[in-house]
Amino acid sequence: MAVTTTTDIVIAGAGLAGSVAAHELARQGIRVALIDSRAEYPACFKAEKIEADQADLFREFGLMDALQPHVGRVREVLDARGTRVLQVLRLEQYGIAYHDMVNAIRRALPPAVDVRLMRVEGVSLGPDRQQVTLADGAVLEARLFVMACGTGASLSGRLGLKREMIRREHSIAFGFDVAASGAGRFPFDSISYYPDGWQTGIGYLTLFPIGTRMRANLFAYRSLTDDWSRAIVHEPKPALLRLLPRLRSLIGDFEVTSKVESARIDLYRIENQPRAGMIPIGDSYQSVCPTTGTGLSKVLTDVHVLARDCAPAWLSTPGMDVDKTGLWYRHPRKNEVDERSLQKAEYRRRVSIDGSLRWRLHRAKVHLQMSWAGWPESGRATRLTRRSERT
Repeated sequence: MAVTTTTDIVIAGAGLAGSVAAHELARQGIRVALIDSRAEYPACFKAEKIEADQADLFREFGLMDALQPHVGRVREVLDARGTRVLQVLRLEQYGIAYHDMVNAIRRALPPAVDVRLMRVEGVSLGPDRQQVTLADGAVLEARLFVMACGTGASLSGRLGLKREMIRREHSIAFGFDVAASGAGRFPFDSISYYPDGWQTGIGYLTLFPIGTRMRANLFAYRSLTDDWSRAIVHEPKPALLRLLPRLRSLIGDFEVTSKVESARIDLYRIENQPRAGMIPIGDSYQSVCPTTGTGLSKVLTDVHVLARDCAPAWLSTPGMDVDKTGLWYRHPRKNEVDERSLQKAEYRRRVSIDGSLRWRLHRAKVHLQMSWAGWPESGRATRLTRRSERT
C-alpha cells in the first residue's frame, strides 16, 4: 500500500533552481519536498561564473558563504582584442564549477526540507491538490508542484507542456583548463578576448580562475558537428590559435591541461499555457545563452519571485487554479529578466557574426568606446606583451 505524505510544495529536480528554491521556501516556513534521483550532482559543463548581481542574490538567500570554499575570486577583467587591452573592468565575479555550486547548496539545505532520492514516476495535477508518485510507490500530496528539471524535456513532455523553439543550435560552448607554459602565471585575474573579425564565428574567449586552476570558456556560433568544432575538442590549442592568432602574443604561451567539454545551446521557452497546480522554473521554463552571463540571474530571480512574491500569497488562500499559477507567467520582474536574457542573446549573436554594414559599423563603434573608456590602462597591453615575450 502506497504511503502518502502531505506537504506544501513538491519540487522535482535538485539542480541549482530546485535546490535554491527548496532552501529559500523552507526559510520562509513553507513545507517542501525536494525530489532527485541522485545523491550528488554529477560533474557537468554549465554555468561556471557568478556575476555581482548573482552574488548579491546568493547573499540574500544566505548561501554565499557555503559557496566560498569552491570559488576563484575575480577582481578585474581585461577586455582585449588582438594585442590590445581595450579596457579594465573592476568588479566582483567568481569562477565555480556548477556541480560544486549545486552540491554546496544541497549540503546547506535546512533539515526541514524533505529530500527524496527517487525518480518521479507520475504527476497528477488539479486546481486544489497535486499528487506526485515516486518510483518506490510513495505518494507526495501538495498544494503546488514545481518543475525544476533543467533542460531535460521528459517530464515536461509527460505533463503536456510544449516548448517554443526560439532558435535551435543558437550557440555552442567549450570549456577546458589552461596553464601558463613553464612555471609562469597568467598576468591577470581574468580576460575576455574578442576575435578580430566576424568571419571566425567566435563570440569570445574568457579565462578565469576556479579554485587554483585557470578555466577557459570559448563561445561560438557554429555547429558542434563541423570540422572546426571537432578540432577544438581534439586539438584545442592549435585550433584556437588558428582563429585567434594574436592571443599568445598578449597573454603568453599556454597549454590546455584538461579534456575539452562542449555544449550545444538551443534557445526555447515553455509556451504561455498556465496549468493548475504547477509552475516551471529555471531552464525548465526558458533556456539561456551563456554568452550573456544571465543564466544564474534568471534562475535566482525565479526563486526570489516564487519564494517571496508568489508562494506565501498562494498558500494563504484555498486552491491552486490557473488564476494563481497564471500570475507566474505574467510576473513583471520575472518577465523583465527573461526578456532581457533573450535580447542579450540575440545581440551577442549579431555583434559577433553579422557581416552586414550596420553591424560592422556597430562593432567598430563598440571597440572604439571600449578603447576610449580604457585609455588610462593603455599601458597594460604593453606590459602583458613584454611579459609574454619573456615567457
